[in-house]
Amino acid sequence: MLSPAASAFVLLTTAVAAFQTCVVPFGGPGIDDSDAVRALLSNCSSDSEIVFSSCTTYNISTPIDFGNLSNVTISILGNLDLPTSIPYVQSLVNATAKQRLSWFTIAGTDVVLQGSQNPAEGFMYPHGEQWWIAAQYVTPLGGLPLRPHGFSINVNRTTIRYMKVSKPIAWNFALSGSDYVVHDNWIDASYDLNTPNVFPFNTDGYDVKGPNFTFHNNHVFNGDDCVAVNNGAHDVYITDMICEGGHGISLSGTDDISNITFNNITSRNSLYATRFKSSLDSQGNVSDVHWQNIYVLNATFPVFATSVYFDQNTNRGKTPGVYPANSTATFISNFSWVNVSGTINDMYPGDGSCTTDPCWYHVANATNTAGVTLQLLNGTASGVHLGNINLMPIDGKGVSNTYCDPNSFVDGTADLGIVCADGPYQVNYK
Repeated sequence: MLSPAASAFVLLTTAVAAFQTCVVPFGGPGIDDSDAVRALLSNCSSDSEIVFSSCTTYNISTPIDFGNLSNVTISILGNLDLPTSIPYVQSLVNATAKQRLSWFTIAGTDVVLQGSQNPAEGFMYPHGEQWWIAAQYVTPLGGLPLRPHGFSINVNRTTIRYMKVSKPIAWNFALSGSDYVVHDNWIDASYDLNTPNVFPFNTDGYDVKGPNFTFHNNHVFNGDDCVAVNNGAHDVYITDMICEGGHGISLSGTDDISNITFNNITSRNSLYATRFKSSLDSQGNVSDVHWQNIYVLNATFPVFATSVYFDQNTNRGKTPGVYPANSTATFISNFSWVNVSGTINDMYPGDGSCTTDPCWYHVANATNTAGVTLQLLNGTASGVHLGNINLMPIDGKGVSNTYCDPNSFVDGTADLGIVCADGPYQVNYK
């Protein structure tokens, strides 16, 4: 009879032996390596590591659905090259039932998706820049039709790390399920800030839906939400993140969202630095959301909350901020912005996402030095607080302004921390 220690050793070695490595073979120039990945999945969907080899650029010419994985690591040590033909990719998207297609779909439990820690390898190349360039010649403006999504991931207990996406076509990571750790990833949808006609529309970094998400040390340069926390998200902690060029760290939902913290975020050259948005006539509750230690360089709207979000694609021809008197909105409670400092983009406000007149992000009566904008319907907020907000125009001229209506707050404005009025920003020393 084996001793307890020997029995444990046998169990350990058996478990280790059961975990296999599945290397994706490279087919060569012009060969679709997606077929090789699909061929592996029948034997490598559990207790396996699927490896895209270093020093190899794979051709991922068709979308891959990894299916339902269990205890699987996907290691992208080489590069993944997606198709360069816009009509070809559009034809694949058009062939789907709802014209929505993700290039990579992953589901299951206990999954690790990781790139290479070598800064020269582990890239995904969707060739999105040519899509952005072509979009400026197509009407209505706002991005080419039939664009694919990047990753659709619905997993319980997963880690996403060291991923590098260079020039995505549009949406990057749609994350649902629970218990995520997302760290040390780089999404590069960078564009020339001086060429607004070539804009990476809808290049959302991360769309989050579910409980227990932790993000740290991620970097996103894009043209939409850096992170968008959506309906059904709870206990989300996002820290030590850099967001450039886009629409900031956003809470983007109407109901069933709670306990969200954004901490130690750097925002550079963005339309929004921090944003809450919900749509007009929405009904629901969002609570316990906190932005803290936010460093802002050149944002048009550093602190922004709206319950009358205007989608220019579905509201063309309408004027933002115009709505019937009986309109409803999501109720928000226990929101805070604390330690927000930096500069307001008063010299060249806005970004290339504006394709309508008036612009979708137009706020009536707001100035070009709107440091704090609280665009909330009457009686739709309580427990909101702002503290230690230090913002100034980037050109050093003028002062930070506030856009705020006291009627928004059912509990009054005594604890708001600022003077709630349209005009220069003032601290409310009660």
